[in-house]
Amino acid sequence: MKKLFFFFVIIGSIISCKSKQPAILSSSSNPVGTSNQYEPFFDVTDFSENKGYGITEKNPIMVGGFTEGGVINQRRYIASLAGPNNEELSFHRRGACCPYPSENSFGGNALVDVYEVTYEGIKEPILLYISLYDSEKLFIPQGFTKRK
Repeated sequence: MKKLFFFFVIIGSIISCKSKQPAILSSSSNPVGTSNQYEPFFDVTDFSENKGYGITEKNPIMVGGFTEGGVINQRRYIASLAGPNNEELSFHRRGACCPYPSENSFGGNALVDVYEVTYEGIKEPILLYISLYDSEKLFIPQGFTKRK
């Protein structure tokens, strides 16, 4: 039964990720958190040169830590960031989308979590695409700064 469910989730997400903005497969009622509630990563200091880094499903932020509390890693990563004028970020997990091949996930495919991020003065929330299954060097996405 679990395999059948996972199969339909993967097929649905593959179809939905071909649209302009991916459909979020699962939604959540996660509470809104703020960047000051989590200890930031201190090694997130370099700015990404890639305009799509973290803000498109095709180039998710790879925080890793699936077996070591990956959700906390996602939130610590967001806590490492600030708005363009050092604004405190508010965020919540909207759901997941966009499977990609990963040896670190169950069944060989991982999903990307989608976080909605806001700060004072922003007109529309920014969606950050973050994976907890794989890891790589972390950068600051364009439009954000390093939290002080």
